[in-house]
Amino acid sequence: MKLKLITLFFVFSTFYQSTIDKRIGVWQIQNGELVKNRSNKNDLANYYWKEFNRIFPQELTKKYIKRIVLMTDGVDEKTGALVSLNSRNDKWQLEIDVQDVNLKTRNRRRLHESVYTLVHEFGHLLTLNKTQIRPTKKGLQDEGELYLTLEGEAYKKSYLNKFVNLFWKGALLNRWDVIQREYCYTEANCVEKLLDLYDNNRSEFLTDYAAESPEEDIVESWTAFVLRPKVRNPKTIAHKKINFFYQFPELVAYRKMIRQNTRKYLH
Repeated sequence: MKLKLITLFFVFSTFYQSTIDKRIGVWQIQNGELVKNRSNKNDLANYYWKEFNRIFPQELTKKYIKRIVLMTDGVDEKTGALVSLNSRNDKWQLEIDVQDVNLKTRNRRRLHESVYTLVHEFGHLLTLNKTQIRPTKKGLQDEGELYLTLEGEAYKKSYLNKFVNLFWKGALLNRWDVIQREYCYTEANCVEKLLDLYDNNRSEFLTDYAAESPEEDIVESWTAFVLRPKVRNPKTIAHKKINFFYQFPELVAYRKMIRQNTRKYLH
């Protein structure tokens, strides 16, 4: 059984980080265009928005992203976020740490990490928008039911529900539920137990961050799908997670588009 409240720690973690962020500014997005305000960082915000909107499919970015926030909490802390602005999941806020996401740097490692962050955050929009998740008042998810996330209940044919049914079953999901229920009321305990979960199941996860939740796991797998070559002979569950997305022609098309649009940064 999965409790919807198990995401309490992650909500707290995001909230806590936001209280110590240095917020540079907030801008509204209307009809795919940034609305300038009295900030002296309008040009910077417009640059980030136009580049994000150029790289990713505009049928999603223009439709769903209604606000952009520029902030920083220092290098390599919170690099970005994608946050739903309502329970319908049809309005989203994009957050970017300007120290971590720098597409003008000559540092190739930082450039690659910047693209990685943007692809990751777009993955949340792809897997959690209103065509994928519906509002619900459910607080419990019994075994075999549709996947329950903080944003709502996944549709049966959603990417996330299919991903969970394939890769988060049995002992792994049960252990994750126990961690959320018994340890995630303090950040230190939660992080320690999730790292243990990753260490004990390394062949199932592409990164340690993927073990944080199915929502992060699918997005880390999506990011690898976009940025890495196809695994021709998958031998681990982690490899199979990369190849999971090839069954969807629309995602293969998105991959081709994103790789083309980020080519100047990665080559």
